[in-house]
Amino acid sequence: MQRAGQRSFERRTGRWCLYALAAATLTGCAVNTRQADREHFAKAVEERSYAVRTNAAPAGFELPPGVELTDGVSEDEAVAVGLWNNPGFQEALTRLEFARADLVGAGLLANPTLSVLFPAGPKQLEFAVNLPLEAIWLRPRRVAFANLEAERIAQSLLQNGLDLIRDIRSAFADLQFAREHERLAQAAADLQSQIVKLTESRVKAGDISELEASAARLDLARLREDTKRARHDVRLADGRLRLITGIAGVDAANEFQSVRELPVESIAVETLERRAFASRPDLRASELAIESAGKRMGLAKAEVFTLTGILDANDTESGIDVGPGIQLPIPVFNRNQAGIARAKTELERASWNYLSVKDAIRHEVRESHSKFVEYMGELRSWRENVLPATEQSLEGFKKAFELGDVSLLAVHEQTRQLIAARARQAELAAAAHRARAELERNTGSRLQ
Repeated sequence: MQRAGQRSFERRTGRWCLYALAAATLTGCAVNTRQADREHFAKAVEERSYAVRTNAAPAGFELPPGVELTDGVSEDEAVAVGLWNNPGFQEALTRLEFARADLVGAGLLANPTLSVLFPAGPKQLEFAVNLPLEAIWLRPRRVAFANLEAERIAQSLLQNGLDLIRDIRSAFADLQFAREHERLAQAAADLQSQIVKLTESRVKAGDISELEASAARLDLARLREDTKRARHDVRLADGRLRLITGIAGVDAANEFQSVRELPVESIAVETLERRAFASRPDLRASELAIESAGKRMGLAKAEVFTLTGILDANDTESGIDVGPGIQLPIPVFNRNQAGIARAKTELERASWNYLSVKDAIRHEVRESHSKFVEYMGELRSWRENVLPATEQSLEGFKKAFELGDVSLLAVHEQTRQLIAARARQAELAAAAHRARAELERNTGSRLQ
């Protein structure tokens, strides 16, 4: 009777052990991988007024929604196309798939193991099922850690997107400057050609020597070489912009339009700093790295305690006897000291990295703001003072030529000064556009 009661207790205990093992296996087996999903990342990018691909596999060149290239490519359209098709950025986005795989792996449970000892002679049949039970308390920690890592990677990729936007806007400004430089170089060459004709006629009239005419012809040859070089620079700038936007080799007829207008009023650097601290994805990634390192330390401490549930069964003459058991390693020698020390070091590294990133952001915002203000001030001075004064001087020379007070050569020389002034203005405008692109990248948002 006592033997039968013992067997009944063992069977009940065995069933409850099976239920516990099943519960441990089924607890939260579905992991939310939304943090590492491309659509979730695409929505985060769209909050910054841009769009990225949601498909992971390369499908060739595609236009983002709402973008049409047949009527020309604006600066904002070039940015949108670049975020959609730039191969380097799309390659970086595959890190989301790695994070997604890590997140899925963090939610998986270890497979149970079945041990069978076959009967031989008088030995009875024995089998046991082992299942690691530490997943009950370790799995949620691992999933939380993987979630933080996925969000950190997503924020890092957002920063990569800001870098790409800056590069596209800078390349756009470089192309506009190269075109303007080519136009002004051609105008200077045409003007010098007229000067050469004028000097040759004066040589024939005996007004100047052949040496002076030779100097004018050398200037013409130099300006024609400058024009060829400027034309080559246009092709290089156009090719670089097409490469960085992913348009290279698609349709060479797509013409890039002019750049955006520069802002009239500047924003205080303190305001831009606050905006950067609130918007920069790399700073948010550093914050997540600290939180992730803290989670990793807690996980390293929890991994010291491992517990294996055992369901043992023996084949006896009266039937199969089933009994539960546990296996608990005693942490006498190995208490995961290496894992805990590594996690502490990672937390310290993440903390220092956060301070480093924050200091770098402050320096980048102040430096780019200083450059932008400097270029804008110089450009404004050139537009409002130098260029109008040069144009007014040219008008005065033209009137003096009509009255016979100066020669046509003097008028041409003053025209060349005006062309040089316009070239300097184009150079300052390109520098201001590049500085604004850098400042927008450093603040994590658009200025206008």
